[in-house]
Amino acid sequence: MLYWKPKDKKAAICFTIDDIHPAKSSDLYEAGGDLEKGALGKVMWLLNRHPKLSVTLFTTADWRETHAFPTRKILSKIPKLRDKFYLSKRLKKGTMSLENHPVFVDFLNQMKQTEIAYHGLYHVHKGLKIPVEFQNQTPTEFDTIITEMLRIFEASKIKNVKGICPPGWNAPKALLDTLVKHNFDYVASSRDVLTPISRDAQCNMSGLKNVPLLYPTFLNNNKIVHIPSNFQVNSSIDRAIEIIENEGLISIKAHIIKQVGSYVALDGVDDLYMNYLDVLLYSLEQKYGDALWFTSMGEIAQFVKNNN
Repeated sequence: MLYWKPKDKKAAICFTIDDIHPAKSSDLYEAGGDLEKGALGKVMWLLNRHPKLSVTLFTTADWRETHAFPTRKILSKIPKLRDKFYLSKRLKKGTMSLENHPVFVDFLNQMKQTEIAYHGLYHVHKGLKIPVEFQNQTPTEFDTIITEMLRIFEASKIKNVKGICPPGWNAPKALLDTLVKHNFDYVASSRDVLTPISRDAQCNMSGLKNVPLLYPTFLNNNKIVHIPSNFQVNSSIDRAIEIIENEGLISIKAHIIKQVGSYVALDGVDDLYMNYLDVLLYSLEQKYGDALWFTSMGEIAQFVKNNN
């Protein structure tokens, strides 16, 4: 097992939110673009109540997804052919590009207790798995995607760390190789909020399988750190305590978008979720105090690389 946390800490807590981009409530859905008046304001409320807590905002360079499910119903029912087309409308390239939304970027840059990392280029793919951006592309195609993603982040002047949560958590080997080539520090590519807690538990839900559920690990010959997600709004406080007692990482996941049409995300940011985390964190702080390391995925990755 890696040496991944300070020796004086029993366990750690990190908090990440996916799908951050400039969309406002006047668009198809709000994804941070309403700034303090929208979902990010609810996140800021939680951060203000817990000064030790950090949040990692996994941010998409140029979000083009309109729906996470097929809207071209007939085409979506034709095997093989459907894999060659986008099965829902896409936003025009550049509509949500970070380099075209300087007010949004400035707001993220000024958020306290906040780390910004990567969440794909467009967050869209052909075929049925629309949000799963990284699938069967060639190494050259992956390199083109990552290069453009990095270019947009740099052009926008958004502050960031070299970490990524692949949309839909899918991280093929060719993508991992590309991330290593571009000197990424970490990838968050496993989400499992169901597997029972134990020291040898493995992720077996979304994304990479058979990687540790409670602890960071190295991938690709120790060249990139993997950090799991194992907790969300419907997880019980007992699960959090079990993770702590096994000296693991409570890795809390949320999505910034609560509702798209009739679809409501269970782990979407709203008052109820933030209130639950407020109560959870207060309880854990009271029970464990300074034995808990409130950290971020970027900080964990740097600790692993500096101490192993």
